[in-house]
Amino acid sequence: MRRFLVGMGRGLGWLLWILHVRRGVIMENLRLAFPEWTEAKRRDVGKRTFVNIGQMALEFLLVTKLDEAELEQMFVYDPHMREVTLAALKSGRPMLVCTAHFGNFENLAAVHNLQGYAIAMVVRRMGGGWFGRFWNKGRSKAGLEVLEVTRGETLKAAQRAMREGKILGYVIDQNMPGHRAIFPTFFGVPAATAPTPAYLAMRSGAVVFFALDVPLEDGRHQIVLEGPLEPPDTGDREADVLAFMQDLNDRLERWIRLYPDRWYWLHRRWKTRPPADGGRKRKARRIDPTEGAE
Repeated sequence: MRRFLVGMGRGLGWLLWILHVRRGVIMENLRLAFPEWTEAKRRDVGKRTFVNIGQMALEFLLVTKLDEAELEQMFVYDPHMREVTLAALKSGRPMLVCTAHFGNFENLAAVHNLQGYAIAMVVRRMGGGWFGRFWNKGRSKAGLEVLEVTRGETLKAAQRAMREGKILGYVIDQNMPGHRAIFPTFFGVPAATAPTPAYLAMRSGAVVFFALDVPLEDGRHQIVLEGPLEPPDTGDREADVLAFMQDLNDRLERWIRLYPDRWYWLHRRWKTRPPADGGRKRKARRIDPTEGAE
C-alpha cells in the first residue's frame, strides 16, 4: 500500500507539471541558474522536480505509520559525521541545523523527532487555506514544534526553543521581503535572505550544522551533514553575518548542482531585489564551500 501511495504522489507531481502549475516560475529560475543548459534539459529537470515533490509529500504524510525498525532503516549516514553530531548534542550547547527545500526536508525533521530528538522548525507561514492546515496537521502528528516566521518574534521564539534543549531547524532558502533582508549570492545572483541563523549562532553560541536529505534509488535517504560551522568574528558584525549566510548558500548551491531536480524550483527565490543604491546590503564575498566542513 505504501509503495502504491508514493507512486500516486509521483503521478500527482507529473499531473501538476502537465497542467502548467507554476511551470513559468520553474523555467525562469532554471534559466537564471543554468544559462548554459538547453531548454529541453531545463524542462526535464522541471518535470522531475514536480514528480519528486509529489513523492516527498506522500512519504511525509505516511511517516507516522512507520514502525521503529522502518524509521531506523530510512536514513543512511556518514559514520564520521554522525559521531561528530552526537558529540555536539552531548556537549550541552544549543544546536542549530540549517537546511533547505531539498529532497525530503520535511522527513529530515519528522523522522529524527520520532526517534527522540526534540526538534523545532522555523518555517514561513503557509497561509490560512485548507492545504496549510492539512500540512501543519501532518507536522503536528510527527511531534514537530513549528515556529512560523513572524515579524519581530522569530528570533525570540527560536532562542526559547533552543533554551528548552530542542534542536532548531532553519530553512535558509526562501525569499525574504522587506528591509531586513541581506543579499548573499545564489547561483551568482543576489538572493534576499534572512540573517536570523547567523544572529542565532552569534548570540547563543550554538553548534551549527548544514544538513540535507538526498533520496536514494533504493528508497532510503542519504543524510548530508557538514560542520560544525562557526560564524566569522572579524569585529564587523554586518560583514560577518553576510559571510556566514554566503557560506550556507554556497553549500546549498554545490548540492543543487549535483542533484538539480531535488531542489524546489517553484519558489520565487530571487523575487526581492537589492536596493538600487546598495544601502546597507553589501555584496557578500564568495566563500569556499568546503571551509569549516569536517
